[in-house]
Amino acid sequence: MQASGNHVTAVISSQHEFNAPAEVVFGVLTDPDRRTRWLPQGMRTESAGLDHVRVRAGGQAHEYDVSSAPDQLRVEWRARGSAGLHGAAWVRDAPAGGCVVHAEVTVPGGHAERQRAEELLAESMGHLQRDVSDNFNAG
Repeated sequence: MQASGNHVTAVISSQHEFNAPAEVVFGVLTDPDRRTRWLPQGMRTESAGLDHVRVRAGGQAHEYDVSSAPDQLRVEWRARGSAGLHGAAWVRDAPAGGCVVHAEVTVPGGHAERQRAEELLAESMGHLQRDVSDNFNAG
């Protein structure tokens, strides 16, 4: 946990192995038409512009600015109007083939928020692995 002024934030980091080339994984991760497939259950996305996405979860909508650096296989996002909520993911080749997705998310709040964010990140990465596998093995 980190404290900044009156705000407590948690930084969550994880790594996930994939049996597909880094470029394929990054392509699925950043494809606007595939985002909903790898988000946690009950969440869906709506495109709100080139570098902007809206995520709906139940009756709530959350707006995010998104930027990507395809040459670095890196994508970053930051919540609009919400202090501290942001994250990044970057993809690197693995030594034995395949690749690894490194994910880092910063969330405001204490232990309960951190635990929930860890669960959501793990669920997202599981869905991303399934979607990449379906995409990579279909051809």
